[in-house]
Amino acid sequence: MWDSLVAFARAVREGRLTKTQRRASIAVLMLAEIGVGYLDYADPGLRLAPSAVLFVISIAAIGGAIPGIIAALLAAICFSLAESRDTFEGFITHAGLRMLSYLLAAGVVVLIRRQASALRRSEARVHDLELTAARAEVQAAEASFRAVGEAIPFGVWYADARGRLLYMSDSFLQLIGASISDVRDHWIDRVRPQDAQRIRKSWSGREEWPDLWEDEYVVSGVDGRKYSVLCRGSAVRDERGELKGWAGLNLDVTDRTRAREQLTLLADAGRLLSLSLDSGAILERVAHLVVPRLADWCELHLVREDGAIATPVVTHADPSKDDLARRLATIERHRDDGGPVAGVIRTGKSLLIEAVTASDAAGDERLEILRALAPRSALIVPLRVRGSVFGAMSAVQAESGRTFTADDVEFFEILAARTALSYENARVYARERRVATTLQRASLPTVLPQVPGIRVKAAYVPGASESEIGGDWYDAFTLADGKLGISIGDVAGKGLRAAIAMSNARQALRAAALEGSGPAQALRRVNKLLCLENTGMVTALFGVFDPVTLRLSYAIAGHPAPLVAYPEGDVRALGGGGLPLGLFSDSAYSEHSESLAPGALLALYTDGLIENERDVVGGEARLHAAIAEEAGAATPDPAQSIVGRIIGKKANDDVAVLTVSVSPDPLDRLDLVLDATPSSARVARQSLRRLALAIGLDETATMDLLVASGEAISNVIEHAYGVEDGDLLVRASREDGQLLVEIGDHGRWREARGEIGGRGLTLMSALMNAVKVQRSAEGTTVKLRKSLREDLP
Repeated sequence: MWDSLVAFARAVREGRLTKTQRRASIAVLMLAEIGVGYLDYADPGLRLAPSAVLFVISIAAIGGAIPGIIAALLAAICFSLAESRDTFEGFITHAGLRMLSYLLAAGVVVLIRRQASALRRSEARVHDLELTAARAEVQAAEASFRAVGEAIPFGVWYADARGRLLYMSDSFLQLIGASISDVRDHWIDRVRPQDAQRIRKSWSGREEWPDLWEDEYVVSGVDGRKYSVLCRGSAVRDERGELKGWAGLNLDVTDRTRAREQLTLLADAGRLLSLSLDSGAILERVAHLVVPRLADWCELHLVREDGAIATPVVTHADPSKDDLARRLATIERHRDDGGPVAGVIRTGKSLLIEAVTASDAAGDERLEILRALAPRSALIVPLRVRGSVFGAMSAVQAESGRTFTADDVEFFEILAARTALSYENARVYARERRVATTLQRASLPTVLPQVPGIRVKAAYVPGASESEIGGDWYDAFTLADGKLGISIGDVAGKGLRAAIAMSNARQALRAAALEGSGPAQALRRVNKLLCLENTGMVTALFGVFDPVTLRLSYAIAGHPAPLVAYPEGDVRALGGGGLPLGLFSDSAYSEHSESLAPGALLALYTDGLIENERDVVGGEARLHAAIAEEAGAATPDPAQSIVGRIIGKKANDDVAVLTVSVSPDPLDRLDLVLDATPSSARVARQSLRRLALAIGLDETATMDLLVASGEAISNVIEHAYGVEDGDLLVRASREDGQLLVEIGDHGRWREARGEIGGRGLTLMSALMNAVKVQRSAEGTTVKLRKSLREDLP
């Protein structure tokens, strides 16, 4: 009740009562005034007349001057009647006095009320003026806000506390071709899907955002282009810290984003192009790098040796359209003018097609393909290296809606230049690799010497396909005295230069040995040659093995020492060492020797065998174990078996292994089939020497055997086949205290010369106990018989 009265009084004071409220209030107060006057008349002892002033003042305050005068007149009449009773004179006197006092009170109230009203009107005018000024300031601030926002591509934005977008700059609205009402609900539809998903999730948790935040997204413009926008904003709070909304700006960072993407792509291109030396793989990787990051499909064109243009690589973002793109490339190449690709290759100038158009010719296959692929923009740049154009790169925009601009031309030219250089390097490498591989294969011996009771085997495994050809080699050959020259080595470096150096070093060692140089002297001669030619560092081992005495003489130039194993499982590294070849021209090398026993396995190898797993200590342990197993197993090809046990078929680096196996069984017979060439004579004589030694012939008898058999062997080589190739057959065995030797052929002897029946036969008959010549359609055989006991004829 009291609160209502206080509120009513405040409304009266502030002049906020309506006309109805004022009339009702005046009527109630007047009735109350009459009621109080009646009570005062009915009971004079109450003396309620002073309360009339309150009624008059209240009515005057509420209703103004006229209601106040009426209230004063009414109060004067009512309370004067109560005091004068029935006396008319007293009524007039009291009424006049009261009337004056009540009118005075009412006048004062009216005056105050008018002053208050005037004051309120003045305050209202001041408030209006202030409000007008404030509005002008707000309008000026808003205009400045808009002006600043429009000066920033793409302007500013504001959202309320509920996340409802209230304002967006006109530049952004024009960018996406929408009004503010459309933007409130549908602007996210123009954002790239992956960005839209992230923005929706982030916006739903905006209450947890920091006061300053930013995000970047890609939006599709009404012009069909893609724009990168950096959105940066902050929360808006009042003086109490309560959230009122969010405000921020949209920055156009398309150029910055494109530059960043281009730099990233160039970095990726450099990394990918360095991963392969396969020219075809390089083109494939570049195409997949461009699609879909920069284009919707990409083609690489190359000029063939006959001048025709081929398109080996076509990559579309939609794999189902690859065939269509290839068909279109074929149609373009067969145009009368060769198409735009031929023009770019011919002129060496890039071609930018901002908007692709097609002819409306009905039934045109090209038109149908263009409609299916729907290209929007295209760019063709030449592939050039050392001033020569050998191809072109085409990039096309379609489904993405992007359009190439002049800024893209420069970037694609840079990418094309890097691609062209990598492709050309790969072609040069492939060409050099083919030459080096051919030289490497040609430089290794195709046939290894074979001596009865001695097996010489070798294995060579090139490095992995992505590695360059190395300079590892092995060699084994027969010397003039029937001994075996063996060598193995490794040239520092890779590629063609290493292959050439390897060939030179191997042949130089062979030449020095064939001229009679021992192992140490041969290494010294080759070292001087390599230093003179500045070939580079070469590690090598050269040895001479006597198949008769089983003695090995060798010298080492910085190469791993040879290993010897026996069936019992003992593996031992031979001693020796020296500086690699090609370092110092005055380097000296020491010669070492080792006598092998029957059953021995000698293994020479290059360091790629023990370094395949990048663990030299572990590699040496595996090598010793493999050689020990091989010595006990005695497989047909020890070298290949050792390589297989350690690295299999694929090596990280080139590997060469050379083995010499000595039979554990004594030599008591021969059965040789050799080429009828002079080099085979040494092998045959050496084999017969070993047999003679094994069966106990003395030196004189051995020499008689070698001279007699040598005469027969020389006759076969010289006369049996003429210019044709043929076989030399040598068989020997011990039988009943006699050594039987048969030397035969499958040829036809030249009749003009009859050495078999001349001096040769006489010499053989003088040296041997018996000589017999057998001729047939299948060839000629000379049978020699040598007694092993003095009591036999």
